[in-house]
Amino acid sequence: MATASSSAGLRSERKRRAPVLDVSVLGGFRVERRDSGGSIHEWHRRSAKTFMKLLATCPEHSLHREQIVEVLWPGVEMDSAFNSLGKALHAVRHVLEPDLPPRGSSAYVRTSDSMVMLAMERVSIDADRFQQLAEQALRAVDVDACELALAAYEGELLPEDRYADWCAERRGFLVELRVRLLLELAEAHEARGSCNLAADRLREVLRDDPSREAVHRRLMRLYVQMGMPDQAVRQFQRCEVALRSELDLTPQQETLSLAKEVLHNQVTVHPVRPATARPAKPSGTHEEIADERTPDRPFVGQSVLIDALCATLIDTKRSGGGMVLLSGEAGVGKTVFLEALAADVTRRGGAVLWGGAGAHATHFACGPFAVALEGHAASRSEDERNELARRYPALARFVPSLGLGAQLPPLAADPGDNRLGLLTEIVRLLTDLARRQPVLVVLGDLLDVDPVSLDLVRYLAHLAAQRQWMLIGAVRDDQLVADTGLRRMFDAMMRERLCRKLELRCLSAAECSELLRAVVPADRLTGDLAEHVYAETRGNPHLVLELVRDLNVGGEDLRSSRGDGSRPDGNGRPFLSSLDVTRLAHVDGATRRVLELVAAAKVRAISLRDLRAAASLLEPPVPDSQLLDALDRGLELRLLEERGGGYGFRHPLISTRLHEGLALHRREHLHAALSRTNSGRGLECSCGTCAMCGVGSRS
Repeated sequence: MATASSSAGLRSERKRRAPVLDVSVLGGFRVERRDSGGSIHEWHRRSAKTFMKLLATCPEHSLHREQIVEVLWPGVEMDSAFNSLGKALHAVRHVLEPDLPPRGSSAYVRTSDSMVMLAMERVSIDADRFQQLAEQALRAVDVDACELALAAYEGELLPEDRYADWCAERRGFLVELRVRLLLELAEAHEARGSCNLAADRLREVLRDDPSREAVHRRLMRLYVQMGMPDQAVRQFQRCEVALRSELDLTPQQETLSLAKEVLHNQVTVHPVRPATARPAKPSGTHEEIADERTPDRPFVGQSVLIDALCATLIDTKRSGGGMVLLSGEAGVGKTVFLEALAADVTRRGGAVLWGGAGAHATHFACGPFAVALEGHAASRSEDERNELARRYPALARFVPSLGLGAQLPPLAADPGDNRLGLLTEIVRLLTDLARRQPVLVVLGDLLDVDPVSLDLVRYLAHLAAQRQWMLIGAVRDDQLVADTGLRRMFDAMMRERLCRKLELRCLSAAECSELLRAVVPADRLTGDLAEHVYAETRGNPHLVLELVRDLNVGGEDLRSSRGDGSRPDGNGRPFLSSLDVTRLAHVDGATRRVLELVAAAKVRAISLRDLRAAASLLEPPVPDSQLLDALDRGLELRLLEERGGGYGFRHPLISTRLHEGLALHRREHLHAALSRTNSGRGLECSCGTCAMCGVGSRS
């Protein structure tokens, strides 16, 4: 008895002294003892080494002995296979612990009934560490945490076993985790205005998997935003070659259309937020929504519309309201309106699923719904997330907070079946959630929503008659005009009464004054200032704030503005705001020349006759057909409006910025053409440097 007790004590003491094993499977298989740092190389049996790899790569690090023999000795008679398993297990234990007695129990590899497992309190595996860091980073949407997780990824899982079936699923799972981290970082860098860093992250994704077409498209758009359309065209060519060589496919229509838009300079440029801005986070609570609200964009007006929408959604006696199409010109405040609506719905007891915050959300199937459901799942407790993963297993591959660490269901052979199962479970989850509380799904900018999401939107709008939910997305009027497919879809939905269009209008003079009171110190706000701002901006909230900055009347936050009312670029010319750039990004070269001509007239409206005369005098001249097409385009984009039998800019501020942003020789050329028309006889220019002014250079 004493001998048995002594032996047990020795075994316990030996296990206690056993050093932790660091097992690496990322970038190649390695095992090291932490105390000495010595690597273990003497794997006398190949089956023993593979046996250790199996245990290290399976998620639970525990396998039934029949699972092991199916991998190591397939097709071998069971008795013989189990005999080989015993020898491999013995070899593994003695490789890890050379001093282990013949019948001693291992400190690292244990057996229980028919199960073989690693003792994880004494074994550390790099793949587990990477997965844990990645899970935490994706849930927190934290840039530093994402960088830390990426640093823990030292390479592909077991590259020496690249074609082995037994580690393929785990390898694919970790690769996808890394891709999600890279895309999250690309989004965060882009949101901060660091386009080069964002492009670097996207290129990393494509370096390892050049067949990801959605990432190619995103990188193309980023190149255009950086002012490098030539690189966008080259990226399309790389995409085309990769798809053909890797998958024997041709690019999707969406990619072909984007390439065509790049070649014709018609790509929508999304303004980049300044470097101090925080990356947007999927939100589900009022506090999160309020936290993401742009600090210099107070919410003014539109309260009646928000109250009406909330009443429609919250009223349990009727359906949630179906689909709402929020339209309006650029800068009118659609995003701020959506944030205010979401906060109000939350205050009234509704659930908000925010799917319009992430740039990468628009670049894969059902992206906005993925972001919305991830925001919902990430805000739940661990037990609630586990329950969601159990009830909606198809979402485990779709929503990071549900899929990480869960046993993923097998993929169907037909990709169409996987997509159908995904859409079905999205509808089931929304239905179950709507039984408990009204649900608002915010889709963001509908122009960039993928086709699968649009199909789901149509279906959810049909179901809204029996469900307590509302979907809402934003689109600019000019985008709806340009995208005929999107316009036809919503026209059909409105005819079927599945959708209603809600147009946000610019502020009234009284509301414009209210906005000014929120951003201009009381001692600097005068009646003349309010009248001037409203006359220049026509109540467009974005332009109001831009002009306040230009006039340097907004207090200490706006000290970078010039006292003469302009913000110069590096060449001394007034700076075009992100909104101006976005509006003008929709126009081709001929249209821009006509807009510059209208701006140079410096009159409230210029007649078609005078425009024709001046356009014919430009070098090269603008043909009559191009002039008429340009006017049509300017009216469609709501840059121009018909006024007093002529054409003028809808917002005088944009006209001023467009004209004064031109180089001197361009302004002189336009003025020379206009001076020979009837409207140019009394033309005056306030630029101070143009020969037409007759005052010479500004001192």
